[in-house]
Amino acid sequence: MRTSHCSLLVAALLVAVPLAAQQASPRQGFFFSIGAGSGSAGVECPDCDGLDLGDRLTGIAGYVRLGGTVSPGLQVGIEGTGWIKNSDGLERRIATAGVVFVLYPVPSGGFWLKGTAGGVRAVIENDVAALVGEGLMFGGGAGFDLPLGNGAALTPYISYFASTGTGADLNGISLGTDLNPNVLQFGVGITIP
Repeated sequence: MRTSHCSLLVAALLVAVPLAAQQASPRQGFFFSIGAGSGSAGVECPDCDGLDLGDRLTGIAGYVRLGGTVSPGLQVGIEGTGWIKNSDGLERRIATAGVVFVLYPVPSGGFWLKGTAGGVRAVIENDVAALVGEGLMFGGGAGFDLPLGNGAALTPYISYFASTGTGADLNGISLGTDLNPNVLQFGVGITIP
């Protein structure tokens, strides 16, 4: 009788350990993630007298991220984000591209933090004028990979970026000031680690 209990325990462990390892799905190799949601954008332009840039606006936002896995707890790659809002006769677009570091504090877990730095381009235009700014951006974010199976994950996320030195041009003529956009974005993505 005692032998059968030990045999059952060993059999249960032999089944449970591989299943637990399968659920942890350690990250390795190439990764890809794409997501969409909502974003709140603001623009700081201290010397844009006479230009009504308005308050923060909510628009459609998203991201694409790809790269390689350095270790189960660290991924390094490139990321592009976008935000768009068309209203009141104005088209507003903000896009970023940069390097991204994604850190999983617990390598076998799904929670992650990210840091990013790169370039930003902001455009506010109508049929008559185009206000354009290009400069440097830096940001961060957090999310959680919820396993879907086959290595894919549903990824709710939140991120923020700010910019600096984003020189403003109006119809191609420098205004001699900065047009510094910032975006708070949240949504859901699909990640293939």
